[in-house]
Amino acid sequence: MSVVSSQTEAAASAQSYGQGLAIVGIGGLVLSFDIPLIRMSESAFWTVLAVRGLLTGLAVLLIWQVDRIRNPRGQKLIAGWTGLLIVAIFSMAATTFVFAVFNTSAANVVFILAFNPMFAAILSRWLIGESPPLATVLAIPATLFGVLLIIGAGFETGNWTGDLSALATAFLIALALTLSRRSRTDMRYTAALGGLLPALIALPFVAGEGLHSEAIIWLILNGGVLIPVAMICLAIGPMFVPAPVVSMAFLIETVLAPVWVWLIFGERPVDLAMAGGGVVIATLVVHSVAELRRVRGQRRRLAEQSGGV
Repeated sequence: MSVVSSQTEAAASAQSYGQGLAIVGIGGLVLSFDIPLIRMSESAFWTVLAVRGLLTGLAVLLIWQVDRIRNPRGQKLIAGWTGLLIVAIFSMAATTFVFAVFNTSAANVVFILAFNPMFAAILSRWLIGESPPLATVLAIPATLFGVLLIIGAGFETGNWTGDLSALATAFLIALALTLSRRSRTDMRYTAALGGLLPALIALPFVAGEGLHSEAIIWLILNGGVLIPVAMICLAIGPMFVPAPVVSMAFLIETVLAPVWVWLIFGERPVDLAMAGGGVVIATLVVHSVAELRRVRGQRRRLAEQSGGV
């Protein structure tokens, strides 16, 4: 292979990596406004479930339909019985997430949701037989300690139901992603479709009570634009960058969402919850960096072996 050809491939790879970083960065940044927009709408629980879930589902259905027009043999909306199961799990996750937003602080929600990769590692071991890397094994007890600090603070402030609901959300998302990985099928639309079932359940309550929202435009922006854009960005990201980099994009939400809520509403978590959140964030940053180095090392060794051949 010529030097010019090698340089061209390296430049193309660097450009692709840069595009991937931009995509996942945008996804994480957009997602960080999810909870603030729900709070800004000042909406009732059933209104949030109905409007947010319905708009997100319809937006993704529209995107899927456009994709099918361009490529009739393209991605299925729901891939078999496994796809239906994953949609059902995401439906439960959408419900527990909104319940958590209504019953604990925004910081507690995102800090606890950050435990999701650790749940995924444990479930992957049980359901797929994948042995997690050493960095993940070491990160699990550290992040669990941080989550327990947050939940402990919730018992002091009376927010424990919301904290446990956030923990259930993290588990359900990890379970859905693990089942998706085991099926080895593209499930890019299932997460957004998971909002449709809770929305349909909420509709009778909304029909009876009416929409209760002081500023429903924020809820429409959230469900119709923000969530679909974030999900698409974070679904496309792994095509360009390693999974640890995508995981770090979720850290953008973990860090920024409490900041936006603090700036807009003056909501500050109690010290114990802040300490737990700090433990979770620090652990996940170290874990993501370690995983990124491991993936790069594997690629380097493969490249050297290929070059040797």
